Amino acid sequence: MKKALILVLTVIPLVLPLILPKSVLFMLGLAYLFVVYVVTWDLVAGYVGEVNLGHVVFIGLGAYTSTLLVLNQNIPVPISIVIGAIVATLFGLGIGAVCLRLKGYYLALVTAILPLVFVQIVNIYPQVFGGYEGLSVGIKNALHKTIEGRYYVAYLFMIGCVLTLYKVLNSKFGLRLKAIRDDPDLAESLGINVFKYKVTAFCISAFFSGLAGAFTAFYRLSVGVDLFGVPLMLLIIISAVLGGLGTFFGAIIGALTIYILKNWILVEIAYSTGIMGLDNLVIYATLIILILKMPHGIFGVLKRDRI
Repeated sequence: MKKALILVLTVIPLVLPLILPKSVLFMLGLAYLFVVYVVTWDLVAGYVGEVNLGHVVFIGLGAYTSTLLVLNQNIPVPISIVIGAIVATLFGLGIGAVCLRLKGYYLALVTAILPLVFVQIVNIYPQVFGGYEGLSVGIKNALHKTIEGRYYVAYLFMIGCVLTLYKVLNSKFGLRLKAIRDDPDLAESLGINVFKYKVTAFCISAFFSGLAGAFTAFYRLSVGVDLFGVPLMLLIIISAVLGGLGTFFGAIIGALTIYILKNWILVEIAYSTGIMGLDNLVIYATLIILILKMPHGIFGVLKRDRI
């Protein structure tokens, strides 16, 4: 199963620009960036057992920071992307150091407020952040001038992030995260600094999601409040649940499935039938069904059935 998935992710995407229209290709590039959003959220939720409902703040911080540096300070795009990721990491460190001391669902409740706060900040200072209309980065600052080029950059970025995170989660560090998730008190008694490992995982998640947010800005050539939005957070959660929390490859499957379903297949069905809002209705209904009927997700079922 894993070998087949790896083959699909590494071979088929390379030939898609030869057969797909540019509009679909552009959407698939965004889907690759969305995979990083989901995998980094699953790093904390699936492997540490802590639900962070403010994950989109890291994405938005990376995007807005890098965009403002390029537009206002004329800093080169690659450097601004790295700085955006660092800013997201520092924010993650600060939030993690405070919020990860909370137990149970208190972390989820506290972090759920963060996206709403940042959306309000963006709207209060429209002269800086562009308000609801957002900011345009311009074609000269794009990851590549052509859609095909940006597609390949997004694809290579996804592969790099996925491979790095896979190595991290399959190291001794990852094993300790799983031990903390399964029984934090037992892990603490065995000498594992639970708080330290949780904060470290939080910072890794913030760095890669901030990096993905910055890439998104220069991929789609704009940044807006949708990168801080609750709908994006819900889409990330649905994708991780669909694939299977804490399964890694499940997060990838879920992310690609949900993003393509919502932004391509359901959009086409909605236009052909005239039923607007069909995409959100189907997606949220899917989440309810998954929680009730398939709580371990697609990959969890496949592993159980040894497919």
